[in-house]
Amino acid sequence: MVILLVICIIDRVNIGYAALTMNADLGIDPAFFGFISGIFFISYVIFEVPSNQILVRTGARIWLCRIMVSWGIITLLIALVQTPVQLAILRFLLGAAEAGFTPGIMLYLTFWFRKNRISQAFSVFFVAIPLSMVIASPVSSFILSHSAWAGLASWRWLFVLEGVPAILFGLAILWYLQDSPKNAAWLSGPERTWLTSRLDESRVQNETPRKIPLRQLISTPGIPLICLTGFLVGLFLTSLLIWMPQIVNSSGLSGSIVDTGLLVMIPYALSVVVMYAWARRSDQLAERRWHVAVPLTLAAISLILLSIPHNALTGFILLSGAIAASYAAYAPFFVLIVESISSGLRASGVALVNAIASLGSEIRWVSLKFIYNEIMFNLITSRRLLHYEIITRFYITSFMYNLHYHRRG
Repeated sequence: MVILLVICIIDRVNIGYAALTMNADLGIDPAFFGFISGIFFISYVIFEVPSNQILVRTGARIWLCRIMVSWGIITLLIALVQTPVQLAILRFLLGAAEAGFTPGIMLYLTFWFRKNRISQAFSVFFVAIPLSMVIASPVSSFILSHSAWAGLASWRWLFVLEGVPAILFGLAILWYLQDSPKNAAWLSGPERTWLTSRLDESRVQNETPRKIPLRQLISTPGIPLICLTGFLVGLFLTSLLIWMPQIVNSSGLSGSIVDTGLLVMIPYALSVVVMYAWARRSDQLAERRWHVAVPLTLAAISLILLSIPHNALTGFILLSGAIAASYAAYAPFFVLIVESISSGLRASGVALVNAIASLGSEIRWVSLKFIYNEIMFNLITSRRLLHYEIITRFYITSFMYNLHYHRRG
């Protein structure tokens, strides 16, 4: 699962690395690049919940295979684009193809792990997000710096070489993935019975309605608040996945594309370690609320300090701390969602929150487009853009603190 999400994130954010040379080739300015980056999330949000509903009916094996193969093919097609409009169309299709992948696997994991281990399972899965940046940074930088074969620009080879694994691993799912413990041939009969009796897989399948239960979701206590929190988290983290290479490249800390890739690795490598350690603590204490609020508070402090005049290196350190702290809250936050809704609403609920979190990235670039004539980030000027990020962190912490219905005792 970790490998699959790594491939997913790399294929989603490789446009950020490709932009280092692609924008000049295709005549893409910063504003239109923001549009191309964000249009992915429009289709992603539209099809996220329906995709997860279908997964419950078809089984994870077939549906996850369809998702990966289709987005791999579209990634290959991006290597052939000749105009910015063609690129925008394929980015929109890529979002539709990929919709449902992340919440689908989250739902799938709840079929295999009990509540006292689910946060750790989520953290191992979500660790793929920062890990993908650790991998994508040097790999993408290397491809851009050394690959210009057969008359094709290096950025085109980037999409080819990073799109093929999605197709291959998508097909492998059909042979190696089991839909649930009851289908696992490597478990003995008693083991399958024991595990199945302690999980909610059958209840999710039986109770999930065929139509999207939007009214039920909205009326579920706490769900609107959790959706808003997810939106605010996505406002900061998701957009950084795409913009981080350009932020670092224009900061003055990087002397080459390879240096940019190595520097981008740092905050995400730190996040890998922090995510798992914090999620394990959450499971050990069987506590979620404070395990979301505390790291987001630390992220808020880092962003406040980032708004104070500083040099590029200090800004990079503070931004790295904010990223790592934000990712620490990831697994406990999504476990909080699973524990907040009934089995029948789980598929649509997890997908809805993830879709709204992704929507935050789209809203972010739109707001920046209207505030600034050009979206040109660097670690010095970006502090002017972080005023609402600081407010965001305080709101998130306040929201999670006030989820009274999650109090234990």
